[in-house]
Amino acid sequence: MAPDIIQPDTFKRRGPPRLVLFSGPPGVGKSSLSYRLARQTGWSIFPKDQFDRSLQRLNLGNYPRFTAYEMMFDLVELNLRNRVSVILDAVFPIENFRYQAKDLTEQCRAEFFAIVCYCSDHALWRKRLENRPEMVRGWIPAGWGEALRVESYYQAWTLPHLYLDAVHPFDHNFKTLLDYVLPNSNFEDVVVEA
Repeated sequence: MAPDIIQPDTFKRRGPPRLVLFSGPPGVGKSSLSYRLARQTGWSIFPKDQFDRSLQRLNLGNYPRFTAYEMMFDLVELNLRNRVSVILDAVFPIENFRYQAKDLTEQCRAEFFAIVCYCSDHALWRKRLENRPEMVRGWIPAGWGEALRVESYYQAWTLPHLYLDAVHPFDHNFKTLLDYVLPNSNFEDVVVEA
């Protein structure tokens, strides 16, 4: 087994499954954090970009912008009802999508954890976008113009959430994330790729 993966059985709990929702504009660390959390826990991960890429590849024409969110929510429900924890990686710019996710967790008797990523330093944020790796094969990452467009209509969060600022080192933010979604867990003996 690769050294960066913990057996999913390590995190089997008698309690409810978890939905960990990452939100924020492009280039603020959502994908990096969500993928690392998935590698460490073995939980399912659903990045919205992957759904958009699949819809684009199928050449379905002008599908509604919310289609990828609806597809994600269908898989979230399937997993939570089968007691499998799920990680969502998307912008979640409006409250409607956020409450839809929260309602699903309640219907499935799961626990809801919202992580809001942002970057308080606009110069650093822009630099991050310029050097951003392709996380979903074939999907071109958003640039600075798109990030500013998303920021312009991104609604403030009213549900409980954890803020993570990309100005902090990645390992600091990841430890803060783990303390939030997996309190009292011990990851010190695990070697993880950054």
